[in-house]
Amino acid sequence: MFSPILIATKGSRPKKGATRRAPSPPKRKTAWWLWLLIPIILLAFIYGLMQLNQVTPAPKPMPVVTPTEKVKPVPAPKKVEEKATTAPKKDTFEFYQILQDSEVDTSHVDAYQSTPRGEQDFYYMLQAASFRSPEDADRMRANLILSGLAEASVRKTIGQNEQPWYRVILGPYESRSKMNRAEDKLVSMSISPYSYKVKKEQ
Repeated sequence: MFSPILIATKGSRPKKGATRRAPSPPKRKTAWWLWLLIPIILLAFIYGLMQLNQVTPAPKPMPVVTPTEKVKPVPAPKKVEEKATTAPKKDTFEFYQILQDSEVDTSHVDAYQSTPRGEQDFYYMLQAASFRSPEDADRMRANLILSGLAEASVRKTIGQNEQPWYRVILGPYESRSKMNRAEDKLVSMSISPYSYKVKKEQ
């Protein structure tokens, strides 16, 4: 059958392979007067700020003095009296003067007199240890001689119960300094010596 609707639809179909492109929208151009308006606004703003800075505040009105009112005189500043600076007084110490005036009685104090070396009538001795058995005493004497204390010797003494004691002694020393050196050596060997004096034989 002949139908005008079918004929219209057939003619309106696009052909295969052909695409229809939509036209691109035209680019909007900014008006030239806008480019002039922006710098004019900036210049006007800067000029307004400069004018505000130059404005000075209005001076305060001076009070009007009527003839009936008396003007009070302004008091003159007081002069500060300059005080003469006096030098500080130096402290006086009377300690030295008191010492010179005072006398100390020293008649009751015996003066120290050192004993000359030639007149010393005793020797210094050191006892390192004492043992019941002579073997222990000889063993310690040998250790002391090997340590450099050649003056070590063993002496036999009788105690209160009439039992023998074997004492390891060092000396005799003519001066205290020599005895002190030997004593320091014994202390370094963990030995606590006993010091005593012996009279010289005449």
